[in-house]
Amino acid sequence: MIKQIYSLITYEESIKTMEAGADHIGLVPMQNGGVPAHRVQLDVVEKIFIEAKRRHVKSVAIMLTNDTNEILNISQQIQPDILHIAGMEYSATPEFAKHLKELCPNTALMQAILIDGPEAINRAKHYAEFCDYLLTDSGLAEDTGIGASGETHDWSIDTEIVSSVDIPVIIAGGLGPDNVEEAIKKIRPYGVDSLTKTSIKYEGGHMEKDIQKVREFCERADKAARELEGK
Repeated sequence: MIKQIYSLITYEESIKTMEAGADHIGLVPMQNGGVPAHRVQLDVVEKIFIEAKRRHVKSVAIMLTNDTNEILNISQQIQPDILHIAGMEYSATPEFAKHLKELCPNTALMQAILIDGPEAINRAKHYAEFCDYLLTDSGLAEDTGIGASGETHDWSIDTEIVSSVDIPVIIAGGLGPDNVEEAIKKIRPYGVDSLTKTSIKYEGGHMEKDIQKVREFCERADKAARELEGK
């Protein structure tokens, strides 16, 4: 079971998050989108991604800008393992996927899917035709795009998406140590993602990872996966 942890800001907490069991780590590179307090300078991003590669942890660049040229320019500079498209007004297209592969042949494309009703299933099938991963999530906010709401959604839709597409699906939306086992056993996804419930939030939008909760999240996800394998 892949454990994906968002949204890292410093090198030090990135190291601690990987040591706590994360298989994917995600952050928001400096761009024209997202909460300013969550954006990471590109030199720090590169340092974190180099260390992640050394530890065989996949790096995820979260893109909240709607400017495709900016997305591609940043991707070309930092070369993430996975590029996550989550902006409000821009979604990946077959043309974008082709261009990304030309510029960054080793970068996989992940599209966020807003789970707002059964219609999300057909959207997921569409993106699965040209993306490498899907991420199902809750909420749509002006400053964060799809996700970061801390709220769960109708998991039966995720279950249908997982069974309907042939690419890995990572589920997000209000997941934490308290409910990750239940989600895995119900949905049986490729991976699980956590942001809000494994973070400490401060005034002004600043936050940091709660490493103990990250560790508990990863341990409980692995426990649920082992129990499923044992059936």
